[in-house]
Amino acid sequence: MTRRIFRSLAVTAAATAALALGLAGCTAQPAADPEAGAAQSADAIRMGTQPWLGYGQWYVAEDQGFFADRDVKVALSSFNADADVNAALAANRLDMANVGAQAALQFIEQGLDVSIVLMLDSATEADAILSGAGVTDVKDLAGKKVAFERGATSEILLAEALDEAGMSFDDVEVVEASADKVAPMLLAGRVDAGVTYEPYISEALGADKGVEALVTAGEYPGLITDVLVVRNDVLDARPGDVEEVLGAWDDAVAFTAEHTDEGRAIIAAGVGSDVADLETAFDGVHYYTLAENRELLTGDYLTETLPALVSVAERIGLLSAPVEAKSVIRTEFLGE
Repeated sequence: MTRRIFRSLAVTAAATAALALGLAGCTAQPAADPEAGAAQSADAIRMGTQPWLGYGQWYVAEDQGFFADRDVKVALSSFNADADVNAALAANRLDMANVGAQAALQFIEQGLDVSIVLMLDSATEADAILSGAGVTDVKDLAGKKVAFERGATSEILLAEALDEAGMSFDDVEVVEASADKVAPMLLAGRVDAGVTYEPYISEALGADKGVEALVTAGEYPGLITDVLVVRNDVLDARPGDVEEVLGAWDDAVAFTAEHTDEGRAIIAAGVGSDVADLETAFDGVHYYTLAENRELLTGDYLTETLPALVSVAERIGLLSAPVEAKSVIRTEFLGE
């Protein structure tokens, strides 16, 4: 598999058609009734998400009726791997998707007509490099098997940790695996280390098999940020609906801030985990409000954080050319 997970999926009619045929194996939940599914897709915003607590406010919005309150329909589809949700968006099976910022940059570099409209979350302790016995320092990874998902936030975190230690991917034995497979592989002793995120981190650390967190995203502030990307044709055709979707996110963030236990319980159920197992993970994630988005998407994130991420992505081959930050972001849907 190429390091640029989308490189072979050129955005052409032929490639998109082939990609659509290949989506039969993705983990999105199909509609029970084909006709009902077709009717739903005609007026519902189709959103792709994953079992990552950083995206969890969408579950709160759905559970608490915030979408309905704002008279907007949203159909959530869950995927287990970044590559699957990315493929669904490219194949026009989704209108919007929750992705790592590096994936958004790849989309735009490779011709997918999308924009970032919302910063969702940033991780401190909720993304990590996990290690087994005999690995207590990043330099100990030399010659070791390290599992991670190419093109995902995991690759970004590992690249920075290796670079800081004077190393590169050439110094480790790369084992490609989606985030949900990393912890089982590490616990089974099939790899020496792996990069993943919550809830898989807590599951691995709680297994009492000697797994430790070697590096967390908190050591690289702002590096691991998730965003909502939306197809530009949807932004142009349904701007009011998009604004209401973002408003529902803000409602959910406010609800969870006021009713923390209830909000966290909803999110834990949404990602398929027990809330008690995610307490530390929740403390390691910051959810961005619309007010913060209005400030950051026209300020530091635009001028500093995103350009820095572009540099990292270029260095490790996720991008073959710079992407201009100002061309990536649209802020007119954030309200006032």
